[in-house]
Amino acid sequence: MKPICHTLLPSRALIAIVTLALMPTGSAGADPISDANIFVYPKPLKVAELVFGNQQGGSVSLKEYTGRVVLLHFWSINCPACRMEEPLLHDLKRAFGGNGLEILGVNLVDPPQAAVSHAARNRFPFPVLVAQQSGFSLQTVSLGTRQTSFLVNPMKEAILEVPGFPTTYIIDCRGSAVAYSVGVARWDQSAARGFVQRLVTEAKTCAGPIRVGAAAPRR
Repeated sequence: MKPICHTLLPSRALIAIVTLALMPTGSAGADPISDANIFVYPKPLKVAELVFGNQQGGSVSLKEYTGRVVLLHFWSINCPACRMEEPLLHDLKRAFGGNGLEILGVNLVDPPQAAVSHAARNRFPFPVLVAQQSGFSLQTVSLGTRQTSFLVNPMKEAILEVPGFPTTYIIDCRGSAVAYSVGVARWDQSAARGFVQRLVTEAKTCAGPIRVGAAAPRR
């Protein structure tokens, strides 16, 4: 697996139910897409409602992107692995953005203005989302002998596991997680490109509104 920046937050109060199951363990076999550090779920997993702040000071709901394929990409500024993946994501957005792919760069650990400034300096071709008053945040918990972080909602329900940065969830046009990556995903590999191509092709006949975007995993 590619390097991961394990930027975990101080442990918080116990969070409630896990809405999306944890990330799988064990070997993924010889699937070519796993060679790109991208792992497909046996079946799609519906993602609960998510709301973040945007670069303009407003709010963004994941539901607004129904009908598009979404890469929900969790990152931080001081993360070498995130910087390694940045140009791959930029190329992916340029290649598939016009065909139904949206990348949402979620940063819930750095000051919002610092995240926005970093994105501007590095010419991110996709929106950067930050923490805001909606109450979605990252919280770290101990699971047996390991620590991990979860994205939790205002009711303290765990929605997605974010064990380190970068972590990316691939969400289909119906709003379900179909794959994930922890560490640097090799978006330049043919298997990864082919997987994204299949999803955006499927999105052309997917029911739901299409929004034009800006220039748990299991154990």
